[in-house]
Amino acid sequence: MKKTVMVSAVAMGLSLAFSANAQAAQPSVTKGYAEGVYAEYSAASDRDMRFEVKTLASGNLKELEGRSFGEIVGMPRYHIEASEDRFKLRNGRFNEDLGQFDRSDLDGGVEGFDEVGLPVAMGSYRRLAVTASVGGRARVHEALEMCWQEQAHCVVFDPSIVFLDSIVQNRRQAAAAGYAPTVRYELRPQPVRPLDGRATATLAACALASDPRYISKWLTWAPWTQKYKNVYGMTLVTKNLGGQQSGIRCDASCNPAPFGYSNSSSASGTLGYGTDCGNKYTYGKSGRTGRWVAETKCAHRFSGSARADVTVKGTGASVNLAWDTNGGIDSNGGYFTDTCGYF
Repeated sequence: MKKTVMVSAVAMGLSLAFSANAQAAQPSVTKGYAEGVYAEYSAASDRDMRFEVKTLASGNLKELEGRSFGEIVGMPRYHIEASEDRFKLRNGRFNEDLGQFDRSDLDGGVEGFDEVGLPVAMGSYRRLAVTASVGGRARVHEALEMCWQEQAHCVVFDPSIVFLDSIVQNRRQAAAAGYAPTVRYELRPQPVRPLDGRATATLAACALASDPRYISKWLTWAPWTQKYKNVYGMTLVTKNLGGQQSGIRCDASCNPAPFGYSNSSSASGTLGYGTDCGNKYTYGKSGRTGRWVAETKCAHRFSGSARADVTVKGTGASVNLAWDTNGGIDSNGGYFTDTCGYF
């Protein structure tokens, strides 16, 4: 009964969403969907984490009715975790100290798909053996790929990588949107020759050392929304990451004038997920070198205190932000450092 209540709460909305957006979200479903998901996850870690996928069994999804996902693929013995930083996965690791974690997908079963517009009778599955290599260690666990060819929809349930499918889909959507900081410049003024017209071998003007054609440069990270969904497509965590900007302008005395902004972020969670967000900007100068830092981060955590606290550390052009976080992290923003001089 618990399983049915959780899924039914959003069944109608999700059914419409799958029907209207299936082709846009999944342009095609072919063999090897799961292999593509693991390859994308590995690529996000710069191949620090690697995966080998083998098919143990396959068939019609109805074959799995009456069994929970935990019974089909087993309970996790570890979680594969990583720190997320602007769609990159850093510091991959096996975490064997699982503590409290979200068991709702593990306790659910394929019957829940009927309620969100994905008929079990029309689905297929592959039970997978996943060999994960992280930090020189290799371990094996099982996962489940489920596909609906007519709805052009697939999902991978991996009990050892929380929100695996959502992480990959977020990354793919960002790539499709061309997500990256926009970079803008202000041309330096042209040197003025003496009024008497005397020839001068070199007429110097103030400019940025990184590119003397410009007197100002700034990076802008647009606002971004991240969503994490369960196996049925229900959104459990939403993060609205605020826009950030970092720039340097050379002033009339050819000294750096850092500028920018840091907009706040918001997040929400449901069914046991808590969230927290933080943001800050800071800047400093050392001689003719300036630096501006603007960042925001949001954390999510199941059955615990998510944390995203930030303080300023360092001075001058070495100033930075120090984050104290707990949970799954998403971030936006960055820094820009440059030097002003005569060229």
